[in-house]
Order: sequence, then structure tokens, then C-alpha cells
Amino acid sequence: MNHARVEDRIIAPDADSTVWSGLTRWEIAGALGDIGVLFPIAIALITLCHMNPTAIFLTAGLGYVLAGSYFRIPIAVQPFKAVAAIALALQLSPSFVATAGLLMGALLLLIGLVDVVTPLARFFSLPIVRGIQLGLGLILVREGLRLALGPGSALSMGSGTIIPGWLLALGAVAILLACLLSDRVPAALALLGAGIFVGVLSQSGQLANLAWSPVPLRWLRPQVGELWSVLVILVLPQFALTFGNSIVATENTAQTLYGPRAQRVTARALSISIGLMNLLAGAIVGAPCCHGSGGITAHYKFGARTQRASYVIGGVCLLLALFGRSSVAVLALIPTAVLGIFLVYVGVQHAALLRDIVSKPAHLFVAGCVGVVGAVTTNLTYGFLAGFAVQGALSVVARVNRKSLLASLPGSE
Repeated sequence: MNHARVEDRIIAPDADSTVWSGLTRWEIAGALGDIGVLFPIAIALITLCHMNPTAIFLTAGLGYVLAGSYFRIPIAVQPFKAVAAIALALQLSPSFVATAGLLMGALLLLIGLVDVVTPLARFFSLPIVRGIQLGLGLILVREGLRLALGPGSALSMGSGTIIPGWLLALGAVAILLACLLSDRVPAALALLGAGIFVGVLSQSGQLANLAWSPVPLRWLRPQVGELWSVLVILVLPQFALTFGNSIVATENTAQTLYGPRAQRVTARALSISIGLMNLLAGAIVGAPCCHGSGGITAHYKFGARTQRASYVIGGVCLLLALFGRSSVAVLALIPTAVLGIFLVYVGVQHAALLRDIVSKPAHLFVAGCVGVVGAVTTNLTYGFLAGFAVQGALSVVARVNRKSLLASLPGSE
């Protein structure tokens, strides 16, 4: 049975029915589809930047629940990738990162409320959007392979045996492919279940140390002297990426996958939602978050069809917030190789969204430029700027050719 037929069978009941009455194993599986992005970034920010795990997962949990309730389809919640990458590279303090979230939240809320975001979004043509999706897909594939095959992917068992990452990844691929051909077993649940089983075996002696212990929250006290540095180092690089991927591309991805059911997913609504979420994250010194377009693909391709999936993953995040200090140890039960395969699959599916422009060479060329530049530089902002330049150049060439053609016609003098 091919995957397209499987997807046809797993469409959940109408989203307007009783919230939990239509919860299926496919909804639960789809709810977990984006953990390959959310969990590794959260773990890195907690362990390397010493951010508050309760604040991070509380923001993500509330973001998932409230976004699902409003948009009525599964909407991903992910840490800002550019902010996270720069913060991890420079070992920035929690307050510095949270201040970036506060500034981003205020900016996105403002442009959403006055609706500047809608006319700005019109500058992003379909080839540009498809290129952003291609670039993000390629980045996810690359990062997934790095997680699956990198030096930290090996798993040490209690007996002293070491399972190499490539072997774990191979097993994860086998499970994923087998489940994608089945209409009975959700791939995400099978893959996650197998990964946790192996992880529990490797850390069985440490499970007794897990405890219900939320970390106390504290209010952010922005340092006036840091505001300019925060704006230059974190906010400006993130804003362009957020606008292109988390607003414009997310609106398009949702409407492509969910059709009329995504009518509430507009550029303006996304800007306001991300703005409110980051005002909360910044206020409690949490990690800035967005609604990633790749995350919507992840939830959809693993089986999520209604907001129930958002409630499930939101509940998981809120539970991790209550575990607080033990949340990293809980998430460490999932081998990084398994998370890497999640990312690779989602990346392939997200990049494949450009299939509707394959028959249009000019559109495909622009999208390819955006995707390749974005993936090579690991910066989608550079990608869509390159796309704008190529698209403009093609437009000029087409206009010149049109004038030359008109001039060559009989009687044109």
C-alpha cells in the first residue's frame, strides 16, 4: 500500500466535534512528528546556555495548546533557529536570549495588529516560498544526518556494549519504511517507542533519579545597555527568517496541506500569535519560539489532522515543564540517531512541496536558487534575497525580449 493511500485513511473526524472523542493513534503519532526539531534545540539551550527548562517547555506547551485552539489545525511550535544557533555559538546568557524574544514579540505583535504584515507578504511569490521550503527541507535533511551519524549518536549500553549511531539510524529507517507502508501502525509512534525502549535499556540505572521538580520561574529584567546588542546580534537576523519561513511559508504550507481548513492560518494571525508567544517567553526568561513551516509538514506527514494533535504535544511539553530539572534526562531516553531520522524524513517531505512548480522551468529555477543558497549558507534570509534578485533579473530579461519581439513585427515602426 502506498503512502498516499495511507494518508487518505487517517484523516481524523471533524475538528469541531468533541475535543477528545476523535483522538486516534494517528493524531498522537502526528503530534510527535516535530520532536526532531523541538527537543534537540531545547536540550542544547538548557545544557549549554543554562536556560530554565520549566520556562522553555511551559512556553512551548501553552503555545501549542492556544495555537491549536485558535487555528484548529496542528500548528508547530519551535524555538527560533537563528537565535538558538547564535546563542549556542556565543554562549549567551538566558536574559540576553529572553530579551531578544521580548523585542521580537513586540515587533511581530505590532506589525500584526496594524496589518503591515499582509502587504509585505505579497512580495513573496510562489517560487520564493517554494524555495524557502526547499532550503529548509535540505537543512533539515543535513542536520538529521548529522544527528544520526555524528560522534554523539552512538549509544552505550549498561553492559559496556556500544551501539554505533549508523546502526541505530539504519534500524530507525527500517522501522520508518515498514510503518509508512502500513495503515495500522503509525510510523512516529513505532519509531519513538523503539527509540525509548533502547534508551531505557541504556540508562536503566539512572531512571530512579528522575523527579517531579519544576524550576522556579523568574521575571525578566531587561538590561538597557544590552538592548542594542540584542537587536543587532539576535533580532535582525531572526526577523527576516521568521517573516519568510514562520509567517509567509507557514501560511502557504498550511493551506497547501489542509486546504479550506487552514482558513484561519493567515500571515496576520501568525504574526500576532508568534508575537504574543514571545512576549510570554521573554517575560519568564524562556526561549523565543515561532510557528515553523517544516513543523506543520512534520505533524501532517506523521498523521495529525486536527487540533487534538496540538493538545497532545502541548500536554507533553507542559509535563516536561513540571519535571523541570529532570526534563533533559527524560528526553535523553530518545537516542539522537532516532531524532535524526525524524528530521531527515520531515526534510524530504518539506522539500517535496515544490513538486507543483516542477513543470514551470522559470519558477523551478528561482526556487532552486533560493533553496540551494539557503541550504549552503544555512541562512534562509540569504536564500530568499538571492531569489528576489534572480526573479527580478528574469523579469527584466522577459520584458526586454517582449519589446524586441514587438519591434520585429511588421508595421511596428
